[in-house]
Amino acid sequence: MKDKNYLREGGGQVRLTSILIEMRCPTHGFERFRVKLIKRFNIASDEIIPKPRRKPTLDEIGLLYVGRNVSYDEAKNYLLSYFRERGMLEEIVRIRMLR
Repeated sequence: MKDKNYLREGGGQVRLTSILIEMRCPTHGFERFRVKLIKRFNIASDEIIPKPRRKPTLDEIGLLYVGRNVSYDEAKNYLLSYFRERGMLEEIVRIRMLR
């Protein structure tokens, strides 16, 4: 039986999943954005590679390439540690998975 937390679908098909992040913003008040999760088979099975987005600001994660065996919780923990390092963790209101 497959674990439902893995980012895979039956028959070996890959589905695109994204994480919705809601946070307080000092300039805009409240901000929502998505980070897409894309499963890659040409990287290590437990690796997570961030891809920064170029617009509207540089050096923010817009996409995460994940290996075959990376679960949703591992990707979410990666994002939490990223926001903790940047000092933005206190501003996050909610993180949830979109299908």
